[in-house]
Amino acid sequence: MLFSTKLLILITSYLIALSIGCGWDNHIETIIIGPYTETCQGFIEQQCYLEFNTESQKWEFFYESIQGFDFEPGYIYTLKVRLEDRGTEIQDVGRYAYHLVEVIDKEKASIDERPPRKP
Repeated sequence: MLFSTKLLILITSYLIALSIGCGWDNHIETIIIGPYTETCQGFIEQQCYLEFNTESQKWEFFYESIQGFDFEPGYIYTLKVRLEDRGTEIQDVGRYAYHLVEVIDKEKASIDERPPRKP
């Protein structure tokens, strides 16, 4: 009985340490990017993507760049991205760096339709 309790504690401790070690390093999300960029004001004035927020059903500014993503106006993109936690030590940038994993869909859309249609 004592042996099985110690083994259970050891295995549980190992799994907890493993899950803490993984953290957000490999967090994958799916995002929807609109067919054009707009001028937005973050730390400086810049061009922002439009991201479709599925909860609010609205297009919102996406202030970050997506490493490995070649944006072509006129398409609504569904992307799988990996978030890399930058930590909170760096000021004037977002908490996460975005890295393209896969372009799931690239659908033709009008860049003249403002705001863009819902995906």
